[in-house]
Formats: sequence, C-alpha cells, structure tokens
Amino acid sequence: MASIFSDRLFRKMLTHWLCVAAGALVLSSTPTAAQDLSNLTGMASLSGDCERLVAAGNNFSDDCNGLILQSIYKTGRTGFTVTVGDKGVVMTFSGMEGAKPDADSQLQSLDKVILNLGIEGVPPTATDVTGGCAYSNPYNGPMTISCQGVDSTGDAYLLQFRTDGSEPKITDLSDAASGASSTKPGEFSVAGWTGAPIKDDPDGGCLMTKDVNAKVALMVYANGNEAFQLNLYNKDWNFEEGARIDADILFDGTTFPIAGVEVRNPNVLTLLGGGEEEGFQTPFEASSELVFRMGREQITVDLGGSRAAAVALWSCVGC
Repeated sequence: MASIFSDRLFRKMLTHWLCVAAGALVLSSTPTAAQDLSNLTGMASLSGDCERLVAAGNNFSDDCNGLILQSIYKTGRTGFTVTVGDKGVVMTFSGMEGAKPDADSQLQSLDKVILNLGIEGVPPTATDVTGGCAYSNPYNGPMTISCQGVDSTGDAYLLQFRTDGSEPKITDLSDAASGASSTKPGEFSVAGWTGAPIKDDPDGGCLMTKDVNAKVALMVYANGNEAFQLNLYNKDWNFEEGARIDADILFDGTTFPIAGVEVRNPNVLTLLGGGEEEGFQTPFEASSELVFRMGREQITVDLGGSRAAAVALWSCVGC
C-alpha cells in the first residue's frame, strides 16, 4: 500500500465505505461488492478546513465540513470523502494512486466523483471525470489535499482541504479484509463508537454506542427522517414506564436545554431535544465531553471522535 498513511498502525476509524462504496466506488475497479470489500485495506480521517469544494461547476465550499476521510484499497484505488452540510450528504473524489515525487508527497489520478445524498432509497451517483489529486505527509504538520478534474461536458470538480496538523485517526482493515464477507453492510467502528443498522426499523435507522464503563453507555440513534437522538443506558437502572425524570446535560461544561427525559425501558433514558435548531447533533460533534446529571448521579462521556462517528452514523442510515 503506497499511501503515506501506511507506515502507521491503523486503529478504529470510519467504515462508511462498507455501505456505499461497494455500490459506487467499485464501478471502475471491481466487478462485485464482495470483491471490493476484500480489497479495502485501510481508512484515515483528518480534521481541518475544507477551503474549496466544487461539483459540476457548482460551489459548495460554504457547506463543506472540517473532516476528510481517505479510503485505501490494495488494488491501488483511493478516495477522499468530505461531508456537505449536516444531513448526511457525502462526496468522494476517487482514483488510482500514482507517483511519489518525494518521500513525503503522493499523487493520485481522479476518475470518479461520487455523491451520496444520505436519503433512503436514493442510491449514490458516480460521475466520470478526468484529473488528479496531490497531498503530502500529514505527520509533518498542516498540509493541503488538492483534487481537480473535469467531466465530459467540461464542468469542474475541485476539492481543496487544509489539515490542522493533528495526526490522522486511522483504521487497519488489512487483517479483516480476508473475512470481509462476515461484515454486514452499514456496520462501523469509529474511535470507540460502534454502530449498525436497526433491523426492521421502518425509518431505516441506525444506532451507535460508546461505553462509559462496564455498566453505562451512551447510545445515539439517527434515521431517514433526520432524527438524531441521545440515549443513556445503565445496567443498574430500573425505571418504571412513565416515571418523571429530572435531569440536565452539559456539553463541555455548558448546560444544554432539553425538553425532557423519557423512560425508553427500565435501563434506558431518552433525552428529548427541541426543534432542529435545538438539536443535539451540533454540540455533540463540536464538544469533547458530555455530562448527564440526575440528582446525585452524574455520567461523564468522552466525546472524542464524535464528529467522525456522526458521519459514519448518517452513512449507515438506510443501509
């Protein structure tokens, strides 16, 4: 694997590709989804600033978020994925790894731009383009990932992402690749978060979980109706249905308004947010810590990796 990320041991990171890449990215590299998953060897995420994003000549720079993902295949295919807005839309610039001008630089061809709207029943679309990408070693500090291409009508496709200098969060799938057939579509593991589709959910929902300790966990649910719901599990709780719960939550020490707390079952409480503007997703992604307080009980959840986990959760929805 020629990627500049290959000299680091990959850890838990986004597996968005297990759901959508098999149906879109594989169009030009492998004949079946199963074969493509068997070729997926690793993924890496980097935080920073999406400086420019253009697709089919349309400028989406203002809606491009501050996280980029690279997927790496043993076939030599790689892809850079960014999220657009906060509704689960993702865009991927895909091609084949090329030359290394020096030890800290990497070139990549660009032959497809893939768009997944994150809407149940709407498959990803792939546009053939001609162009290239270039990037450098992220372990040497801030660097720029740049992709430029044009489609058959001459419309431009551009991606320019400046990293903040932090090390990439990475996943090694090389060992798992040989057993990829046992991986179910939509399942993912990201920085301590694990998630999967909920069977028979009519809204195409997915649930991801992060353990606080052996008895306590935070569970986040999202679905095709744009729900983003926080739930807390405690093995020792034994709430009765309809019980009144007085509690509050804090993101990074700041109290966040909630409409109430609902008993989902004896061991699970669901936090009720307000409308979209008072939703949980924005503070969830932007914060490093969530604190739930209920009387004398306090639960503290490390939200590290929450932004990448939220991207994976929305990518899981509808799988």
